[in-house]
Amino acid sequence: MDIVVQWMRLYWTKNSRGGSGAIRRSALPEAFALPEAEPPFVHEVQLLERNGFSPRETVTSGLPPASQVELIEIDGLLRVLPIRNAPEWASNGLDLAWRSPTATIRPRQTLRRQINHRLTTERGRYYRLDTLNVSYGHRTAELFLHPPTQRVDERSHL
Repeated sequence: MDIVVQWMRLYWTKNSRGGSGAIRRSALPEAFALPEAEPPFVHEVQLLERNGFSPRETVTSGLPPASQVELIEIDGLLRVLPIRNAPEWASNGLDLAWRSPTATIRPRQTLRRQINHRLTTERGRYYRLDTLNVSYGHRTAELFLHPPTQRVDERSHL
């Protein structure tokens, strides 16, 4: 499978929810340049407020676990079905049985899906934005830096 997945997770607190913090957070990219690796692979990027939103990157060979996202090749198309993987104590205004709708991309196309969550713990309230970038059959380092072929925005007002 010639599939590349970039999964970005952005975490912040109320300090970056409004004002200058929100401006800084909103200016963060939706994608990063890809590392040198042979497909299929997963490029994970984590951006934490407490680290000044400096990206921490890891690369894992193969596809993401089916418990996080289903990637199914059928008749030359790639079906992408993210599984809701927010912690049980997270809320994004969606029913717990909710599953994202399936998106389908053709070879040489890209998909960008975004969903946000509000996380409440004993230490306070946190927020998370997940951005899933998927490429099918095409890879360059700058691939996800360009507008995606298809975009699915499942963000809600938190």
